[in-house]
Amino acid sequence: MAVSGDSESSGGQKRAAALLGRFVRGISGPLERFLAIEAASGVLLFAAAVSALVWANSPWAAAYEQLWRTPLGSGETAHSLEWLVNDPLMGVFFFVVGLELRREVQHGELSDLPRAAIPLAAALGGMLLPAALYLLLAGDPGSRSGWGVPMATDIAFALAVLALLGRRVPPALRVLLLALAVLDDLGAIVVIAVFYPGADLGFAGVHPAIAGVALGLLTPVAVADRLIPKLHPWVAYGILPLFAFANAGVALSAGSEGTGSASVFTGIVVGLVVGKPLGILAASWLTLRTGLGALPPGLGVRHLVVLGLVAGVGFTMALFVAQLAFADAALLASAKLAVLAGSGVAAGLALLAGALLLPYPKSQSSDTGSAVQPDR
Repeated sequence: MAVSGDSESSGGQKRAAALLGRFVRGISGPLERFLAIEAASGVLLFAAAVSALVWANSPWAAAYEQLWRTPLGSGETAHSLEWLVNDPLMGVFFFVVGLELRREVQHGELSDLPRAAIPLAAALGGMLLPAALYLLLAGDPGSRSGWGVPMATDIAFALAVLALLGRRVPPALRVLLLALAVLDDLGAIVVIAVFYPGADLGFAGVHPAIAGVALGLLTPVAVADRLIPKLHPWVAYGILPLFAFANAGVALSAGSEGTGSASVFTGIVVGLVVGKPLGILAASWLTLRTGLGALPPGLGVRHLVVLGLVAGVGFTMALFVAQLAFADAALLASAKLAVLAGSGVAAGLALLAGALLLPYPKSQSSDTGSAVQPDR
């Protein structure tokens, strides 16, 4: 009887373990697919941005400008092709951001305070310090409005950078970056709604960014879980590369024209490259020091250093805010060049730091096969 009882107990444990494994895979599977799509999207974003920059500085630069000024419709209500990309299509992007935030709040990294404390603090520090540094370096009245540009992280580009580090990057770091970037995007939406009221409004008098996120947040989580895998590939592989192609094409000479262009460039680059990592590290350290939050298992200070540096890659949202911040063409061109330069420097520093600080995990054999143990 004892043997039979032990056998039944063992069988029950195995069944419980199998159920738990299926449950974990059910949660991690969609998240892993989301992160993989974002990383692949970062490669397309890079290709689109480089293509636009090369075209805008080639002998055929006029054709690039003419393409995006192509009128859609006729009469007073006519819009350009650039408007189609930057307003209605980007509204879909912000809707997906709202859906992802809704899902994260329901059963992700933001679902309870201890888990959410670090990304919340990191996102806040990573927004406030870049804005403060920008105002310090470019605080004259003509360029002050650009303080919101260096605040947000581009999740697609950032994940693509981490993907280049391979197995050095533990899954928990990618998830933490996702939570931070989603909160960054939400912060940028709040900035747009509160501090850029003069922005060109979309349908029904509401800016597409605000309308998209609000609609996503109001979507029931069960519906959000079904919509995200359907819409996300279209956004990642279509809308975002198209946005990059439409907005990264700026003449290199244009950024040096006009009063305040140099200070705008300096403020954005310093905000992304210096402000982002220092703000994230300081806020995370304070949260850990006060005991309000804890890092996921396997992560340490060196992971936060890499996180802070890669968070300085601020492409999509930074370009979007720049368009709202600067009506002056020269200042806008300088801001776009600064976003490209600052994001590139931040990506390079993140790769260097990752190579130096994050060792490859050690493989250890066990009775059930080889398991990868993250280095602590």
